[in-house]
Amino acid sequence: MGFLQRGFAYGNRRGFAIPLPELLVEEQILHNTYGGLYLGGKEWAGQRFWLPPNRKIATLAFVLCKFGNPPGVITFTIREYPTNIPLLSKVWGNASDVPSTYPPVEWQEVEFDTPQLIDTLVEMIVEYSEGDGGNCIAIAFQGGGSVKPDEEFYRAVEGVDPTSDAAYRYKYYE
Repeated sequence: MGFLQRGFAYGNRRGFAIPLPELLVEEQILHNTYGGLYLGGKEWAGQRFWLPPNRKIATLAFVLCKFGNPPGVITFTIREYPTNIPLLSKVWGNASDVPSTYPPVEWQEVEFDTPQLIDTLVEMIVEYSEGDGGNCIAIAFQGGGSVKPDEEFYRAVEGVDPTSDAAYRYKYYE
């Protein structure tokens, strides 16, 4: 048995490998409609809810599609509510790289550079502030009835919609 196999490389003197923490998933996958994001209109949208304690957030994903040829970049952000202080944020990439499949069905995900312990009221959002109504990004959400209790779809301009929920997924460590 080699040095790494016995776990010595990970600081375990007894020779047993220290197990890596399990990556867990929280998600709301239902969606039956979408909302466009673009400059001068809705420039962000996502889900607002209380994060349970002891969750170290590692990734964030939304179901997105594009219309036309949107310029610029898309950013995924977790921010504290009501202060809007960003807790985690990462650029997903170029808006033109989002699939154009309609209706939106593909998850787009970012992995944060450093997972962070968050246990407060948050907004997990997609931010996009370029393009126009014909060249935009669309976020999928479930309209016409809340899916998850104590959570709500939240977007620029309209604000809170307690009867809808964004399609989102985040992965975390406990």
